[in-house]
Amino acid sequence: MVTVNTIRSGTVFAWFMLMMLLRRIVLLLVAGFSEWNRPFPPDTRVPEDKILKRDQIIRKMFIQSFDDNQEQERKEDDNEEDITLIWISKNEVDQSIISSLRNSINYIQIFYDEDEVVSYVESIIEEKIVLILDYISDHLLAILESLKQVYAVFLYTSIAPVELPLQITNHCMTEGQLIDEINRVYHQLSKQMVIFSIYNQKNKEKADLTREAGSFLFFQLFKAAFTKLPKNSESKKLLITKCRQYYARNTKVLEEIKDFEMNYKSNDALEWFINKSFIYRLINKALRTENIRSLCSLHFYIGDLSKQLNKEFHKFKKQNSTSIIKCYRSFQITRNEIQHFQYNIENLILTNGYLSATRRQHVNSDVVMKSNEEKVLFEYTIDLNVVKSIVFADISEFNQLDDGENDILFDIGTVFKIDSCTYDEKDKQWIVNVHATDEGVGIASEYIEYQKSKMVNSNLILMLGHLIIEIGDYNKAERYFEAILHSPIPNDEEISCIYYHIGRIHRLKGDHTHALEYLHQAYSTHSQAKPSRLVSAAKALNAIGIVYQEQNNTQEAIETFENVLKIYAKTIQGYHPDVAGTLINLGNVYCEQEQYSDALSCFNRAQRIYDSNLPVNHPNVAMLWNNLGNLYYQQLKLDFALDAYQRALAIYEKILSPNHPDIVRNKQNLSKVQTMLGDQSQLDLKWKYGGVDNRQFVED
Repeated sequence: MVTVNTIRSGTVFAWFMLMMLLRRIVLLLVAGFSEWNRPFPPDTRVPEDKILKRDQIIRKMFIQSFDDNQEQERKEDDNEEDITLIWISKNEVDQSIISSLRNSINYIQIFYDEDEVVSYVESIIEEKIVLILDYISDHLLAILESLKQVYAVFLYTSIAPVELPLQITNHCMTEGQLIDEINRVYHQLSKQMVIFSIYNQKNKEKADLTREAGSFLFFQLFKAAFTKLPKNSESKKLLITKCRQYYARNTKVLEEIKDFEMNYKSNDALEWFINKSFIYRLINKALRTENIRSLCSLHFYIGDLSKQLNKEFHKFKKQNSTSIIKCYRSFQITRNEIQHFQYNIENLILTNGYLSATRRQHVNSDVVMKSNEEKVLFEYTIDLNVVKSIVFADISEFNQLDDGENDILFDIGTVFKIDSCTYDEKDKQWIVNVHATDEGVGIASEYIEYQKSKMVNSNLILMLGHLIIEIGDYNKAERYFEAILHSPIPNDEEISCIYYHIGRIHRLKGDHTHALEYLHQAYSTHSQAKPSRLVSAAKALNAIGIVYQEQNNTQEAIETFENVLKIYAKTIQGYHPDVAGTLINLGNVYCEQEQYSDALSCFNRAQRIYDSNLPVNHPNVAMLWNNLGNLYYQQLKLDFALDAYQRALAIYEKILSPNHPDIVRNKQNLSKVQTMLGDQSQLDLKWKYGGVDNRQFVED
């Protein structure tokens, strides 16, 4: 039931970039936005009729994209909750029973064909499945037994079988008994739907440390962003409309929704979550699966819940004199996942969502167990004198269910360190001891000084989407920005930035046509704003230049980058890192055109800027050295090329994992240059050994 993700070194660079994003957030909160009100260069304006035409195209494209994406999401994931109930029958199923079962599990599918149900179950990834059969099929049971999605199987017949198959969880002879069993299993299973993320600190390097903080910062960034969103009645109306549509056949939940609509207040957030309402089920699934669209619709509630948790935490500290808090949570975990815990002693662990626990040591663990699963008791220790970043609440006074198992609720992004994982022979269960830690924050602080100057027109909401892009999940990033765009959240400036980010996404996906449409729209709306947002317009124009270069439209790329530099000359200091980024891009184009002196001039100017503004191990510095290596290689200045590639590699090895594509390509270039240096007798070395294809453009 519990999923354990052990993070290794696959996408370290994305997490390194995340640290730089964190720097932007800190500065944004301190300094606010910068506005620029200077004349816009006449040679870079776009005619108004083209702006209007492009605006119509973009709006139409957004509407079509939004509708298509909604339809795709409905096909991919109809279930907004964590559990699916499947009824397999040879006869027509009584709909009155189905209606009663929806009070426990809302999402119900009925099948009359065994092959169809097997295909459906195999396609389920994000949910757990509870099955009802009204007949015995040994063949079907044998197949279902091997599928990890299946949690429990109930036989519903009025006559007891002579021998109950081992795969059957229980036999129910009456409707009431069946409903009670489904309800019991639902409550058991809902406590087990947790994803752990573990961060491997073996052979610690700087890159590993940035990876450890990755998900922690993602959830912290997510929480900070969503608590900063503007809250209005429209947000609540949109959520209620969505929920009424989804729960249209569930009369019990519809009553809950009506109550929520009429009576919900900000200080009711904890009560609605703790008492397992429809909000609780929706938010757990959305956080566990990182469903951006669902999280956007829930944003105002997430903000309320975090604020109330923080308020209750301060109240808890005032009322409790002890600084050491212990609490417990029981799970059922596969043996392989237990081995992960044993391997990751002293590493960091967090849950992807809100974590609940009890202060009672003896936790009820009477749950359905599979043959490959073990009982595991987590013992959490929190020293409030040591840990400063943690937020939790004593929720016992809000808990109407009185199940005795949910006394403490931790906020999103709470990080612990694994101390031990041992087997208790007496209680026949594993004990995992963990303690709360601030290490995630400590790791992030190493990068707090990065990217001071990259603050223009940035905010938390846009940064969260930018982070998703950097991680490489382009489809999720696109859904995120579309959801924000079609919500009451963004203002005029943020809409322009959303156009820019969706344009970036299309470029990264190789769709240059749509990329240009979105980026031109971003450029136009920024430049035509009152007052003009020239620095943001320049960033959009820089991205347009990159697209032109990727399309081999060399002259347009050169003209575009030159226009970017003209805008920067009127708005920001000449030694700003953004100027250096565009110079590198222009230098790459000159290099491809064999205009080597112009390329070197651009790279040298960029180097002087970076020397004055960036840490020596900054990723952009490595990119500059890599591009210098390419320039020297093309000129057959192999000693210079070797030195540049080695400098780039030295930085990459400090910030990236050993198998990162940038390191692999860099080593290939180094090897090629080293081989050529030993083969100087050849008249045409580049013809023999080939060129390099490792130019790196600076987008931001």
